[in-house]
Amino acid sequence: MDMKIVKEYHFYAGHRNKNADEKCGRIHGHTYYVTCFFRGGQINEKSGITLLFGDIDKKVEPIIKEYDHYFLLYDKDPLCDILEFAKEPFIKLPFETSAENMALWLFTRIENETKLPIEKIELRETKTSKVIYEKSKS
Repeated sequence: MDMKIVKEYHFYAGHRNKNADEKCGRIHGHTYYVTCFFRGGQINEKSGITLLFGDIDKKVEPIIKEYDHYFLLYDKDPLCDILEFAKEPFIKLPFETSAENMALWLFTRIENETKLPIEKIELRETKTSKVIYEKSKS
């Protein structure tokens, strides 16, 4: 029996995507809900556990919370210069801040920095809109 472990997180952030439609191109914010799916493996016969939820949280939550209550901007957005001049804290990212790019970015960070067996991530921007990135099985 191979178990799957699912952990949910959230963060609040503002952003804009000047290369998307008019609505997304304006400064706005979201509550981002992040659901991570991990391969738990076999249940340990002695403990009855595959992965401890607390161990996952210790590694994943700091990554998610780095973005909490920040403004996220593509590093090529001209607004970066203005915010830097004003000494306003924000996070520069090497991509447009679409939900798709954010999901892939968070998945890659979690996979590389935690070494946890993440298989899939869901990122929800609104109550009705989410993207799913799943690592291809090769």
